[in-house]
Amino acid sequence: MNLIAIGNRIKQSRKKQNYTQESLAEKLEVSPHYIYEIERGSKAMSLKMLIAVSETLELSADYILFGPQREASSPSDELDLLISTLSPTQRIAANDILKSAISYIK
Repeated sequence: MNLIAIGNRIKQSRKKQNYTQESLAEKLEVSPHYIYEIERGSKAMSLKMLIAVSETLELSADYILFGPQREASSPSDELDLLISTLSPTQRIAANDILKSAISYIK
């Protein structure tokens, strides 16, 4: 597990969503310095904090921990890979789309 890469993914997502370290820290009920340490890769998160960050930034925990660079070796793996990069809200939408599309495939 690469803490620096994890921190970079969190930082990029935070900035993309126009959160400052202070505003993200406030939402997560932690100090801005804690967010700084996570983004810098000098501190690991607890499972509880990983879930909170995942929900707040709408990122999958898999994406936060491993990023998008896993290789897909089959269509099933490719689908799993695509889904793993989605936020919980996006997964619900993708599920609805797939349900509709599957009826046309059959």
